[in-house]
Amino acid sequence: MRDFEARLNKLLTWINECVPTAGSAPFVSSRITVKNSPDSGRGLYAVDHIRASEKIVTIPHSLLLNYTTVMAHISKFAPFSLQEPYYGKVNVPSTPIDPVTEIYKTFSLDTLLRLSSFQLLGLYLVLEKRRGENSFWKPFLDMLPELDELSSAPIVWTILKHSEAEHLTRMLPRSTRKHTNDVVSRFENDYNRVSDFLGSATHISKEDFLWAWMCINSRCLYMEMPQKSDASDNFTLAPYVDFLNHSGNDECGIKIDAHGFHVLTSTPYKPDSELYFSYGPHSNEFLLCEYGFTLAYNKWNYVDISDLIMPLLRPQQVAFLKESGYYGDYTVNEQGASFRTEVALATLQENEPSASRKLKAFVDGVIDGLVYQSKSWRLLGQIMKKLIGDSDKKLASEFSSPEGRALATLYKDTKMIAEKTLKGLQ
Repeated sequence: MRDFEARLNKLLTWINECVPTAGSAPFVSSRITVKNSPDSGRGLYAVDHIRASEKIVTIPHSLLLNYTTVMAHISKFAPFSLQEPYYGKVNVPSTPIDPVTEIYKTFSLDTLLRLSSFQLLGLYLVLEKRRGENSFWKPFLDMLPELDELSSAPIVWTILKHSEAEHLTRMLPRSTRKHTNDVVSRFENDYNRVSDFLGSATHISKEDFLWAWMCINSRCLYMEMPQKSDASDNFTLAPYVDFLNHSGNDECGIKIDAHGFHVLTSTPYKPDSELYFSYGPHSNEFLLCEYGFTLAYNKWNYVDISDLIMPLLRPQQVAFLKESGYYGDYTVNEQGASFRTEVALATLQENEPSASRKLKAFVDGVIDGLVYQSKSWRLLGQIMKKLIGDSDKKLASEFSSPEGRALATLYKDTKMIAEKTLKGLQ
């Protein structure tokens, strides 16, 4: 804990000593502090009463880590200059020459611009961490989580081949396994692209890049990058702001202007209460796969039952659903089945769905679908009972590790939604 406090004080000193440009002075409210809890990790807490709409943090552009600032820093060593006005917002202090800056000297502008923001920032974080005390970003890098703090994310134990990885993979719900495979694929693509960019002269390990990649993925915040056209490149890392943990409610808001990145409260806070920020309307499955954590209660949870419905569909029913735009993505949440799911259940009741005026009227919203309700509810009830049974079997397994306990949360979520849905059908 003492080491944490020392590193936090260095981070605050680094922020407060930032050289302001055009009025962009840093600000961290005296009404907030950072606490490191063994249970919930790092978070921002109120030390005094805080009003709604009160500014609590401002981080100038020069202290944000994004495509613009990284390019500005690398350009001080690489054989090219950047003339665009948005680079003028970035104050790059003088830093020592070392083996890493010698690597930067080999970078060309054309090849750098072909890297995505994820690829560039991942590469930069790894190389700057190597620089140690020479890195301008060291106070921020020292406060980023270690890889073992992110180990609940399935991608981490998958890539690192955790001793229980095979068992944990078998325990994943199908939709979570698919999401995990998508995340792993994104990571592998970025790692291979960066490895190709560096060539044989410089090597970064997959583990080091995974640390950087997960820090970015779990902490990036939306911010438009003027030199990038892909929406996935529009993000930044914001020191100190990244201590804000996720809530399903919008308890803090963000404003970005010429002076920097500002955080304002959306609700009042009492002393000792934790401040939150919403990462978006994400289910626990999404939060676990992308960020490595889950919430005790998450109003955005849902269960994907596509794998239980789609095998029941006959070819003519599949054709109708595809033509109508309702094939796949069949979900149930606390409020019940989605309309897509209702359409699929209704389609299962038609031998020739394309010729059914009744089904077309339901899909078009002309009728409410009561004519399909009895059989749809019967089938949905059977599916819910299967989910409850499957969840009970999984929850009876051993979930002693932190990774296993995170997976247990997903099955508890599934069982709760299935039980609520089943009760609503009765």
